[in-house]
Amino acid sequence: MPDDAFGQMVRDFHRDDLAERPRYRRDDDDLTEAHLAGYFEPPSAWHPIERTLFSAVTGRVLDAGCGVGRHALALQQRGHDVLAVDRSPGAVAVARERGVTHAVVGDLRRPPGNGFDTVAVLGKQLGLGRSLADLQATLAELAAVTRPGGRLIADMDTLDRADPETEAAHLVQPGVAYRTFRVEYDGLAGPWTDLLLVTPSQFRAAVGETPWTVDGLVGTEVDGSAYGVQLSLPE
Repeated sequence: MPDDAFGQMVRDFHRDDLAERPRYRRDDDDLTEAHLAGYFEPPSAWHPIERTLFSAVTGRVLDAGCGVGRHALALQQRGHDVLAVDRSPGAVAVARERGVTHAVVGDLRRPPGNGFDTVAVLGKQLGLGRSLADLQATLAELAAVTRPGGRLIADMDTLDRADPETEAAHLVQPGVAYRTFRVEYDGLAGPWTDLLLVTPSQFRAAVGETPWTVDGLVGTEVDGSAYGVQLSLPE
């Protein structure tokens, strides 16, 4: 089994006890330093896309891919009942240490519980996989645990010619690619992870084959490599 390198590095960072500078390795062997402070940012430091998406959150929330709990904590402080789920045991342990009330280890694509009013999938994790079919499968699983009329917020990466990640990505079809990376820290190597880069038009088309409806896209007018999505289920 791959190591929980991500969990170990965020736990050591949280305790101010890093053994070394953690790194992300792409599948082309490019190495970049992991900047960990972003995983712990308060809402005042979030990207404007995240802050805009949060205005759409209502009711009981599933934080899918919660990491160390930066979104779950903010939602709790706003009075939401939140179930936070992450595949990293170390990250879940840190989330609990930081005050997340309900944090569990699990796969965001097969989440525990049901009847959520809002599903939050931030950190580009809605795009786990190598194809639009993977994206649609994730959306179907999340729809199954969301109540009728519920909503989903997420952020996605897109193809950006100015972004080195685009040049290193594997093109699947026009407007769709994926990048592959893993965390390496203190002799540990995490699982290889595939994340999609999807243009807004291809994202809309993919969602059309799922139970969800696209209510809006956020940030597409900005020259960047990310955008936010707001989806809903029929009543």
